[in-house]
Amino acid sequence: MVDTGSRLERMTDLDIVVHGATGFVGRLTAQYLSTIPGIQVGLSGRDAAKLEAVRDELGVEWDIIAVDALDAADMTTLAARTKVVISCVGPYTRLGEQLVRACAEAGTDYVDLCGEALFIRDMIDQYHPTAQQSGARIVSSCGFDSVPSDMGMFALHSYAGEPFREVTMVVEELKGGISGGTIDSMRAVSAQARSDRDQARLLHNPYTLSPIPSAEPRIEGLEKDFDVTKLADGRWSGPFFMAMFNTRIVRRSNSLRDHAYGPFRYHERWATGRGLWGRIRALGLAGITAGLFWVIQQKFAQRWIPSPGEGPSETDRKKGRFTVRHVGTTESGRQVTCTVSALGDPGYEVTAMMLSQAALTLLHNPGGTGGVLTPATALGAPYVERLESGGMSFTLAGDPA
Repeated sequence: MVDTGSRLERMTDLDIVVHGATGFVGRLTAQYLSTIPGIQVGLSGRDAAKLEAVRDELGVEWDIIAVDALDAADMTTLAARTKVVISCVGPYTRLGEQLVRACAEAGTDYVDLCGEALFIRDMIDQYHPTAQQSGARIVSSCGFDSVPSDMGMFALHSYAGEPFREVTMVVEELKGGISGGTIDSMRAVSAQARSDRDQARLLHNPYTLSPIPSAEPRIEGLEKDFDVTKLADGRWSGPFFMAMFNTRIVRRSNSLRDHAYGPFRYHERWATGRGLWGRIRALGLAGITAGLFWVIQQKFAQRWIPSPGEGPSETDRKKGRFTVRHVGTTESGRQVTCTVSALGDPGYEVTAMMLSQAALTLLHNPGGTGGVLTPATALGAPYVERLESGGMSFTLAGDPA
């Protein structure tokens, strides 16, 4: 292992490597980076010919790095060549560890779009101290899982200037597809939990990703991610299918920031409207959400589910959009909100932007504290600025500090 100072002196010939560049999100991420001048980029993956095809399609002169994600030596070589790695190779539970290890040991910054809580927990336990010593910033969940949640909460707290009693992130609008890679990751997490009761208990712990889950405050109702309930404004809401993961990222950010947000209640809900029809839609959403997690495990359904590497057309991706709103009550009783929105398919178009801007934030802000971190704790205010430059909006309202 090397120390933090050594990290900045390493002889690297590349600024950013997109690992898994032949996958659907990997290609979109490479395409986004091809519009950014002045950076040296590499494309990595198993198949050199396919990587060359991506490079030719983009019309760039980037290095091709053919490596095996399961080969420790390959991943060590990859980590040594670049300042930042963007990993688009999943399921991370199966394919991700060797690259995280290599980056943590080399002091190489790393981002991914992982939504696999048990994998991240394992990386925290195994490599957080190593990354702290080397200075590597290992930043998972830099896609739609969980940038709107984590950075919206960061922006809300920066605006409020004090801790919270409660914050609810409300999904106001969401249009886009679920990628084959996301579904494959959901299968991997579900299979891991079904095979091990201890892992299942950890997965359902509200503090799955906090440094020491058992040391976190016990808050009534914190574990209720799939409730049908009324929001503060009287609308009904159902479960948001990503809440069980996103909430853990936000709580890890809070823990790593010395509980700056407070010992507060944080939930994520999907607004469905008022009155009887609002409640019916919320109940229907709960049923659909439960059904989704069941269906993806069934062999008979595989023919209708996208495979990893598949995704919607450019025309369909352009039709996507999302709006989420963090609604918070501070310790002093002030009401504040942060609305986060963007145009483009959240899981594809916008995720490629979020991944790229996360890597660029690390590239242009060297140093800092290493470890297995979150978007909010590793990237902070410079990332908010870069997300806004990429087309995402953060609209704050209420009584400022």
